Amino acid sequence: HKYIDSFLSRAVNIDIDRSSVTEMTRFGRMKGNVLSPKLPSVQMGLKMFGLLVALQMVYLVSKHYGSIETKGQVAAVVAAPLVSTKCLDIQLDDGVENRSIPTPDEIDKCLLYQRPTHLVQVVINFAVGAPNQGRCGGSSCSKNEKYDESQRLYGNDWPIYGYTMVGKTRLENFRAAIHEVDRNNIGGAIIETGVWRGGAMIMAAVVSEEAQSNRDLYLYDAFESIPGYGGSVNFLENSQEEVESYFDLFTLHDREKIHFVKGLFKDTVPLWKKGTPIAILRVDGNFYDSYSDVLYAMYADVPVGGIVIFDDVMSHPAVTRCWVDFKNDQGLVEDLIRIDTHSAWFRKRKDVKIDASKQHPPQDVNTVGYYRPK
Repeated sequence: HKYIDSFLSRAVNIDIDRSSVTEMTRFGRMKGNVLSPKLPSVQMGLKMFGLLVALQMVYLVSKHYGSIETKGQVAAVVAAPLVSTKCLDIQLDDGVENRSIPTPDEIDKCLLYQRPTHLVQVVINFAVGAPNQGRCGGSSCSKNEKYDESQRLYGNDWPIYGYTMVGKTRLENFRAAIHEVDRNNIGGAIIETGVWRGGAMIMAAVVSEEAQSNRDLYLYDAFESIPGYGGSVNFLENSQEEVESYFDLFTLHDREKIHFVKGLFKDTVPLWKKGTPIAILRVDGNFYDSYSDVLYAMYADVPVGGIVIFDDVMSHPAVTRCWVDFKNDQGLVEDLIRIDTHSAWFRKRKDVKIDASKQHPPQDVNTVGYYRPK
């Protein structure tokens, strides 16, 4: 026991930014200057990264309880976090520095900040990628460039070893949305369509487990190469097995609550069981058709008070156009609240009956001949 405690103590006291990551990245350092995440050494780096997270999570629990005997103990690692009366800041226009903080009475703009527990903060630190790992540079992440906090803060770079590329601000928005629906007793699942390495939903799974909210989490993704990946396919493509293995490394094994749905959105989201509530719908699809497929299949099941998040609606014109079309065609009253340069969210205020006959014909990824499987 003394040996194990000593080992775990070293794991939890690692300076993430300056020591453990240096050792971990040595596993992923490539000969030459190509840092392809598909190569075995980079995969080893990601797995070592996840192992360090698991060790830290085990230690944070064990130092409070001595051992983990029941699943529910994870939720009680620390006292309930304090909810502040301060809202997350929002972006006002195209200038990322032009931000303001709504007041709590501005219900449609405010997501309250809630201090993360130690466990959640550890997961967030690893999910977004540590500074000493650098960031992707060159074509298709062909070189490691110096970390830039301003880029990572707003999801404007790609972390080589992180598990999400949404950046710190969008991840914080997602976390606040989860706490918000929990506080307001909004029932339903948490869904993300387009997950990359699964980091945002790994964070969601840990937050939900701590809250003992018993929510189902759904990860929709092609889990294979699609034409939109272009020359970055080696970096952007992840198989379902790889993403599941990352969940395992974060000790998230509950396959009764965590669901992976593989395939193109046009084939998978229409199979969603209508009438199943969705507390948070987070869409990251890049294309008009991807957003259209999700909104027409799932939006009706978001209850009033539920949260909808669009990852790339402010930076991808096709996605912006899809939102404008859907809003106008279906008579939605909600307006987007900007998170950063790319993303926005809103709280559903009014139920509407979705008229499927108004869905526009394929515009991009669903057009004949666009998608050609390998």
